Parts: sequence; C-alpha cells; structure tokens
Amino acid sequence: MKKKWDGKDRRSSIRSEAEKVVADIAPPKLDADPGEVLMHELLVHKVELEMQNEELRKAHLEMEEARDRYVNLYEFAPISYITLSREGLISKVNLTGCILLGVDRYQLISRRFSHYVAAQDRDRWHRLFMGIMKHPGAEKQAFDLQMIRPDGATYHVQLNCLNWDPDEKDNELRVAITDISKLKLAEAELKIAAAVFESYEPMVVTDAHNVILRVNKAFTETTGYTAAEAVGKTPKLLASGLHDDAFYAQMWESINTEGHWIGEIHNKHKNANIYIEHMHITAIKNHWGEISHYTGIFTDRARNIKLP
Repeated sequence: MKKKWDGKDRRSSIRSEAEKVVADIAPPKLDADPGEVLMHELLVHKVELEMQNEELRKAHLEMEEARDRYVNLYEFAPISYITLSREGLISKVNLTGCILLGVDRYQLISRRFSHYVAAQDRDRWHRLFMGIMKHPGAEKQAFDLQMIRPDGATYHVQLNCLNWDPDEKDNELRVAITDISKLKLAEAELKIAAAVFESYEPMVVTDAHNVILRVNKAFTETTGYTAAEAVGKTPKLLASGLHDDAFYAQMWESINTEGHWIGEIHNKHKNANIYIEHMHITAIKNHWGEISHYTGIFTDRARNIKLP
C-alpha cells in the first residue's frame, strides 16, 4: 500500500531511503574525517530533498486530477446546480445551470434568482424561499416552478432545495434544478388522450399480441361487454363468424404494411345480435419502430341486423 505524506514518520522514512541511496559512498564510521562526514550529510540531505520534492510533485498532480474530476462532475452534471445566498442571490452555478437558464455565468452571479422565475410563480417562490431559509438543516424540499428565459419562453422545472449551514454562520440554499417541460407536456397530452378516449366513439386498445388492455364506456354501450369482461381477451370476443380467413388476412396485411386499416366489419353483441361497424384500426409503434399497441375506433355506429 502506498504511503502518504504523514509528517514526522514519513520524513524519517525518506531520510532512511536517502541514506540507502548514498550508502556506497559513505565515509567509514570510525576515524572519519569531519569534512567527509559533513559532505556525506549534505549529500544525504540533497537526496532527501529531491525525494520530498518528487512526492510533493506527485501529490500536487493528484490534487489537480481530483480537482479536474470534480469540475467535470459539477460543471457537466445532467442536473443544474445553483447556490443562493440568504438574500436569494445566485452565488454559484454550474455550466448546465447556465445553459438551462440561457444566461452566461458572469451575468448570473449576484443576480436575484427570482428574476428568472416566471411572473405567475414569483410570489409562490418568495414564500417558499423564505420558509426554507427559516429552517437551516431541515430536510430537502422539492416543488415545481415555471421559469422564464431571456427570450420570454417559459418552461417547467422541479427544484430540490436544501438549506445547508454547517457552521451556522451563513445560510446557503443549495438548489438542484431539473427541466420537466417534456414531462409536463406528456402529462397534458395524456389528459387530452384520456378525454378523447372517453369520447362518444367506441374505442379499444390492445397490446402487440392483440390482447385488450382498455376499452371506453362507449365500447361497453355498443358491444354489451364491460371493461372487466373485455380486458385480457382479444377482439375475437366480438367475432360474428360472417368473415372468412381471407378477410382477416387482407385486414392484417394492410395494418402491417400501411399501419392502419379502415373498413366495415360485422361484429356480435353480447346479446348475440349482429351489427355492422365502420372500424379504423391503427398500429402504434415505439421509439425503435416496433409495434407496441393497436387501437380500434368504431367511427360509425350502424344499425343492428338480424340473420335470416
């Protein structure tokens, strides 16, 4: 194990190593000339200093490498890090934070953080900031805010805040900021999709193996099957028996090659009545271009028919 520079013991060790280096030219221990003894001592001291300088050089190099690693981890972290003073002024910010805020570092330092909070959230930010700063050493707190860039564009972030005051002299608020704009957009799109799904048109969603995952209320009203009865089954649940294999082969060929199929289909109600539907089936693909789901929309409710 490599020894570290640890004061007296290490200096003694270096002294011993230096004496070994010049041992071959050491004067005899008995009746040695004082001048030779002095010259030998100076030589040992010279070698000792060279060894110490080499260790210091290596230690300095290790410190520089550690500093560079820290700088890289801090500056280029995937999350923005900002430190605020008790007055709410930015005292430190990493490069990721500068990019997120859209402002150069020299323009951010000593600027009030609230300047970059969207107007509709500034009062809330002020209340949250004051509440956190009153409780140094408290647990980390997280909340969402809307922020604004110099060009006027707003975006959503999540702030993880910690009032860190190890010396109880000067409160500093450490803030980790994550851009959650895409998440918020996805949530909004999910709400829209949920509203559309619960529209008056019957809809069904299956997985890639054509197993039903979800149906809406209009589906139940049209087919007679509740969600509990349909989920886990396949659309064969509705098969009327009036279509041959060639019909379904043509339908799936269209879905697999064009990504969708539109046409009329005879299905069977839970009560055994046969009805005609104008159906639109769509293949949904994931990021890798693989089919992950199918959606079916009955775009037109047709009259019930009776078999002769």
